[in-house]
Amino acid sequence: MAHALGPALVLLVAGALPQAPPAAAGDPAALKKSCDKGAAADCLTLAGLHARGEGVAKDVDKASGFYKKACELNLAPACLELATVLRTGPKPDVKKAVTLLAKACEGGVAEGCAELGGLYQSGSGRDVEKHLGNAAQYHERACNGAIAASCGALGAMVLDGVPMPRDPARAAALLGKACEGGHGPSCGPLAGLLRSGEGGVAKDPPRAAALLEKGCAAGQLPACYDYARALQQGEGVAKDAKKALELFAKGCEGGEPRSCHGIGLAHKDGAGAAKDVVRAAGMFKKACDADVGPGCYELALAYYGGRGVKADLAQAASLLRDACTHGEARGCLDLGQLFRSGKGFRPDVTRASELFREACDKGSIEGCSRLAGMLEVGDAIGRNLPKARELYQQACDAGVTRDCYNLARQYQRAETRNVSQAAKFNRQACDGGVAPACYEVGVLYETGTTVPRDPVKALAFFEQACTGKHAGGCEKARRMKR
Repeated sequence: MAHALGPALVLLVAGALPQAPPAAAGDPAALKKSCDKGAAADCLTLAGLHARGEGVAKDVDKASGFYKKACELNLAPACLELATVLRTGPKPDVKKAVTLLAKACEGGVAEGCAELGGLYQSGSGRDVEKHLGNAAQYHERACNGAIAASCGALGAMVLDGVPMPRDPARAAALLGKACEGGHGPSCGPLAGLLRSGEGGVAKDPPRAAALLEKGCAAGQLPACYDYARALQQGEGVAKDAKKALELFAKGCEGGEPRSCHGIGLAHKDGAGAAKDVVRAAGMFKKACDADVGPGCYELALAYYGGRGVKADLAQAASLLRDACTHGEARGCLDLGQLFRSGKGFRPDVTRASELFREACDKGSIEGCSRLAGMLEVGDAIGRNLPKARELYQQACDAGVTRDCYNLARQYQRAETRNVSQAAKFNRQACDGGVAPACYEVGVLYETGTTVPRDPVKALAFFEQACTGKHAGGCEKARRMKR
């Protein structure tokens, strides 16, 4: 891409160099004479005239010659222009273009740094080897030179943690600079950070919604999708299911398949649209055909329950596998449960455990929990109590209180006995409403194990267990009240 450079910028860059007096702007003969005397700025201007065919015949070769002369006179913008010709001309020479871009970048032309960053980020076969470290360095220099797209590219790298350590706070700062500088694709990821508050980023749902609305208005279909979701949920903006549906329709028609899934959900639930399970299934299929995991998952549920399509368990299982493959943990989880239960299939606990592990790896705490249960009892896949304990801990930390109780049981085992840890996790599970855990805490206060003996507290915990329909808790409470 050619870069239009005003005379002021050209003179600013070249001002420190010894130059002949500038020629009259637009006079090719005068410009050539001045260029021949070493006026780099006039060489650059003359090159531009030949490149555009203004006042002279359009001649790329002559333009290249004058760009080359200006670049050799250390006029960095000319190096950038020559690099562009070499990259996009009839006989591309990317290697030489890279050398010229480096010279332009070193000469303070941020666009040269940005183009180098892009080349190293994507690679171009044998001419430029992909090198994310180099890409990050050049994008950073370009970002410091106010190139918004490079701020966005670097922000995305920092957010992904490649090739540098992941740093959501720094990513937010870079994406913010890019978004404010007019780089629309950076506004969506920034909004995501502002919505989640990840990595120390201050949560700001209203600002996130405003950014998504702005991106959507600028034609960014992914932003339209995320803004529609915010409108559905009332996240940072007033709930508006009807407007959300309009945006989903815009995105689906424009090629954003997640929006087709959004339309499907609206018709499935009757949110902002007439409840229509046939229409919903059609939209889920459209999303699934474009590899949208949640779309495949919803279509699988439709086939499983015969909602909008003819019930077909085999088709449902196939779609659950597609959902799992495309990153939807619920697909892995539900397919694993089908293999474990044997409903419609021959039971296969090994396959079930593999799917639960896959769901767990994709972020499903329920997948971790089910795998832990299988590893605890063996269940034909081999017993692994340390791994089960690790998974129960993961689920407990995520707020699954029944797994805090399961973790407590692990610490009550003879081989891993730790009474204080068992007490800690039973108390945590009891606070979450797990009746057997309340019973265990009651026993601690009844016997004075790890806590001072306290019959009053013991009775309270036994009654709490009884309320949760724990027979042992009811029996203990009755005895203590006699």
